[in-house]
Amino acid sequence: MNNLKNFINKASQGVLSLIVLVLFIFASVALLIFNPETEVIIKKQPLVFVNTITLEIQDIAPTVEYTGRLEPSKKAELKFEMNGKVSKRLVEPGQFVKLGEKILILEEYYIYKKLFDLAKKNYQLQTKEVERMEVLDKKSLLSRSQYDKTVQKQIELESYMYKAEQDFNKTFLKAKFSGVINEISLDEGDAVTPNIVIANLIDISSLDLYVEVRRDVVDNLQLNMPVEVKVNGVTFLGKLASFQTSPNLETYTHLLRVRLKEKKLSTGMTATAKFTLSKINNIFAVPVSSVLNDNNKKSVFIVLNRKLQKREVNIVTRFDDRYLINGNIKNGEIMVVTDVSSLSDDQEVLISKKQN
Repeated sequence: MNNLKNFINKASQGVLSLIVLVLFIFASVALLIFNPETEVIIKKQPLVFVNTITLEIQDIAPTVEYTGRLEPSKKAELKFEMNGKVSKRLVEPGQFVKLGEKILILEEYYIYKKLFDLAKKNYQLQTKEVERMEVLDKKSLLSRSQYDKTVQKQIELESYMYKAEQDFNKTFLKAKFSGVINEISLDEGDAVTPNIVIANLIDISSLDLYVEVRRDVVDNLQLNMPVEVKVNGVTFLGKLASFQTSPNLETYTHLLRVRLKEKKLSTGMTATAKFTLSKINNIFAVPVSSVLNDNNKKSVFIVLNRKLQKREVNIVTRFDDRYLINGNIKNGEIMVVTDVSSLSDDQEVLISKKQN
């Protein structure tokens, strides 16, 4: 009896397991057949407001600016050519001196002056003697050899006089032009060493602005041409005093000098010179912020039917905050001018502000 019950229980468990297995297979097949497709949710990109300009083709003569400091138009470093000791300091820094005016005198000045005065007097006396001998020679009252000796003596004395004058001129410093003494490094009683700068002389009647410019600037320059120079927000008119036609071999720039004659200006002030480049025809001038640099390619975004089109362009040059460009763009098209790095091709946008 017990065996019969055990058999029935085992049979019931087997049937139940079989039923569960069939139900599981049925459910799996039903899921494969009737499982709904996963819904793809596409998030729409939000609209972006952009600032734009209307492209306008132009003929442009761009300008560039270069900044430097004003310097005296003339500068001279004064130094002695002999050893000695300072006897007199005749001027002070900041004092105006005229051309040839003495600035410093050595103690040797007085000795060499006497030697020069004596040599000059001897030469003058010998010159008179030659003139007297000339008269006698014409009257045949003098031998030719006596006359030649007199002339030879005159030549020797003239040579001594010039040598004495050169030595005398080494005993003092004088102004090489009219200007202001900027600095003197020696006082009375100080020893002097040859070829050491003792004083500086500057001419402040005119000032020069030195700047280094590119080759395309030099192409349009002419000597004495007017140049606008801005100092502390005020514009002055100067003249081009000189410019370097061959570039510096290290920087490949050209040094030029603009001269200004304005009493309001002083040495050391910062100044900016403005130059006009060659005219460029049929070009677009756009803000620097409107050009996207992407893998060394330059592009802009054009707004067409509220969507962006990315267009490749070429940069011809830059001046101030503008690029001069050409390329796959047309006159009258609307172009984005700000925040271009955050935009993408075919993006939908709204125009918030249109600039001129």
